[in-house]
Amino acid sequence: MLKKLPAESIYYIRTAVWEFNSGLIFTSIWVLFYTVMGLSLTEVSILYVVITLSNLVLEIPTGVLADVYSRRLSVILGGVFIGLTYVLMGTFPTFAIALLGGFIEAIGDTCVSGALQAWITDEVGENAVGKVFLRGRQVATPAHWAGVLLSIALAALLNYQAPIILGGALWFVLTIFLVLFMPETNFQRPAMKSGGSMFLDLLKASLSVFADGARLVRGSRILQALFIAQLLSAAFFDGFYKFSRAHVLQSFALPTLTLPLLGALKDNVWFGLLEMLQGLFCLLGAEVIRRRVPLDKSGAPAGVLLVIYGVILAALPVFAFTGHFGLTLALWVLVSGLQDIGRPITEAWLNQNIPSNVRATVISMSSQTGMLGTLGSSTALGAFGDRFGVRGALGLSGVLLLPLVWVYGLRAGRPRI
Repeated sequence: MLKKLPAESIYYIRTAVWEFNSGLIFTSIWVLFYTVMGLSLTEVSILYVVITLSNLVLEIPTGVLADVYSRRLSVILGGVFIGLTYVLMGTFPTFAIALLGGFIEAIGDTCVSGALQAWITDEVGENAVGKVFLRGRQVATPAHWAGVLLSIALAALLNYQAPIILGGALWFVLTIFLVLFMPETNFQRPAMKSGGSMFLDLLKASLSVFADGARLVRGSRILQALFIAQLLSAAFFDGFYKFSRAHVLQSFALPTLTLPLLGALKDNVWFGLLEMLQGLFCLLGAEVIRRRVPLDKSGAPAGVLLVIYGVILAALPVFAFTGHFGLTLALWVLVSGLQDIGRPITEAWLNQNIPSNVRATVISMSSQTGMLGTLGSSTALGAFGDRFGVRGALGLSGVLLLPLVWVYGLRAGRPRI
């Protein structure tokens, strides 16, 4: 039998491969949606409503399954479904297949959601996991750049579908690697009564874990604050993620860049360059925070997040309404990079306040709360954007950050409760 690798190494490798695939796929997929497939803002919003509704239904059952049976298995299964999604989308670039792929992706996302964070927190310990999350962000950045560059090259030499199909295929390769080398040493499966039906015992254990998680959230002010923050941040970034790309494509005449051997590059080169600059910004910012901010100290994560979202709130109106191409790109890097820096801090803060036995379930509840925010904003912002323009939709999404900044302001410096 092959020897399992250390959990931290597996986490870094998986994160790096995920980011490489993300660079491959998402550098090209938005140009595929808006130009090749010709989707409107409303159609893209409908696609993400399908994904969100599917996530909403599946998030809690898959989180409970991870807590009751195995976080490792849940992470491995999730990669299979995610890979299948992008192989299908790249091979058959139609709106109907995109909707089907969205449902399949939701299965994979919910299998991984909560389970991956819970797994690594158990393996390395609650006090060490914050630095692991930030280091994972740093390790992933060069891999993401490599994926971006390969996506640009494949699109120039072949088409937009090629990097998407390759990214999906690499998810299958990652799955085989995890089957062989991913450990799970500190997971404690809930005890189930013997002598009865295995299905009933599993169901009872699952319901018990879910009830414990819900009880924990009801009794914790800090978890309630985190859930509110998840609701609002997910609603905002869903709109920004979809519409910022449309804003760049529709509001400006993108200059054509040419390289030897590759010739004239396609429009996805601009998203690739932006993501590489975003990654560099995130790499430097995460290192500063990792060295200077004691994330294991009560109230410190909220203080950092207050600054991050305050800056995003100030930058967003300028990004939405300026007519200056260079300034728009710079602000895109700033907002997206701050989001990436804030994500592992939020994850660490959340994990530090959840007992191991219900960790994946409560994280799934948090993700489900975010999906409610996404669902509430997605179709409304899409319809608003088709009616009043993408700039208006981006400006309107910024309203969601006002109460979020207030929530983090209330929690900054306070102890865990």
